Amino acid sequence: MSILYSCSNNSFDYSGWSDEQKKEETKRLENEKRWFMQGTLVNQAFYDTLIAINPETAEYYSSKSIPHSKIGDYHIAFPLLEKAMELDPKEVLYYTSWLMTDLYKDYDRALIYLNKYDEYTPNKTDYAWGENVNFLKGEVLQALERHPEAIVEFNKVVEEEKDYTKAIVYIYRGISYIHEKLYSEAISDFDKAITIYDKSSMAYYYKGITLLKTGNKEAAIDAIKLSKELIKQGYKESDPYKEVYNEIYLMQVEDKLQEIMRD
Repeated sequence: MSILYSCSNNSFDYSGWSDEQKKEETKRLENEKRWFMQGTLVNQAFYDTLIAINPETAEYYSSKSIPHSKIGDYHIAFPLLEKAMELDPKEVLYYTSWLMTDLYKDYDRALIYLNKYDEYTPNKTDYAWGENVNFLKGEVLQALERHPEAIVEFNKVVEEEKDYTKAIVYIYRGISYIHEKLYSEAISDFDKAITIYDKSSMAYYYKGITLLKTGNKEAAIDAIKLSKELIKQGYKESDPYKEVYNEIYLMQVEDKLQEIMRD
């Protein structure tokens, strides 16, 4: 039986073990670690030991990194992810390209990873951690203020997903349309988002912002007021582990309403 240890005390040497011994011990550890919650010291010690026995298995480095990413210990998580990508880039980029986009918000690195992941299967719709890769590229390009390129990526998502396109795709494309002063296209996209999900406080808010830019102040106030009411009712895009990209807040909406009323 192996000894669980932390990476700070990895003195046990498995080099003399046979492949069969390593296989059996790995199986035992895999079964036992399920009883301990992700991120606990014991759970992390299981991963340290599994890595010591199987230093060429990318999954263990990647899995060990997850709780560190969740709590913001990026200086610990990232070296583990780099090692995992070195061992199995295609498999690990499925997670890491999404992670750099939505959690780390390291947009320059995210774009590199997304393009690299997408290159593995050309002419095929790819998904990173369940999200359409073109959607994630659009998000990244928008964050980098490369709006025409972002619109191209969001267009691809609409073409690929067709009737299953999520409301958020239209909202994000609409935001890039605003930046490009394509206001009618933006309003059309926010309306499409509202048709898909009529409780989207984000869609109503950005529709209001667009209407204001077109000089339709009363309609803008109505849309932003509706956004405010939806947020107060709990209809708000949010995530317990991260700030949602383009997330709006009640105070932000209230401040915008006050600003419009003063003008």
